[in-house]
Amino acid sequence: MIAGRYALPEGRPGQILAVGGALVLLAVVWLGLVSPGLDWYFNRETMLQDTLSQAAHMQAQVQALPALRAAAAASASGDAGQVLVPGDSDAISGANLQADLTNLAQSAGTSLDSVENVSATPVGSLRRIGVAVSMSTTWPTLVAFLTAIESAQPRMMVDDLSVSSDATPDAGQDVALQANFTVSAFRSGAP
Repeated sequence: MIAGRYALPEGRPGQILAVGGALVLLAVVWLGLVSPGLDWYFNRETMLQDTLSQAAHMQAQVQALPALRAAAAASASGDAGQVLVPGDSDAISGANLQADLTNLAQSAGTSLDSVENVSATPVGSLRRIGVAVSMSTTWPTLVAFLTAIESAQPRMMVDDLSVSSDATPDAGQDVALQANFTVSAFRSGAP
């Protein structure tokens, strides 16, 4: 035993102190070097996998580009009447859009409470024709009507959809709803 102020314990206490010191040193090395190194490695591995996945996605997009260009050229040279609302003016196109919506509502088993033209706006070489619609119906009928609008020719879009009801739903019964929304379609902007 070393005599003095800083004598280390010997025997069993010294062994415990040595093992404890070694464990503390191992914990410091683990937390200071090994753990951050492993985190860095796994983060880099994740970044590499993301990059490889993104590259595969981009390659698929590049391979699909010629087919997309051909489809776009075919639709541009095809019958634009299936995409655009017919009519030589905003008013005529708006009336055609209203007639289409009335027919779609009847085929879905409902009717429109009110239909009102919205001001047309230019969008590039096209004109956006809008119609504000209000209707009282049930949920299944509203869904059928919106589905019919989605697949209709000419192409139509629903916006500003608001659905409300004053009734309390009962099990097995359809509740009366009030739906308000805007339907838009495009017409050729050429005079």
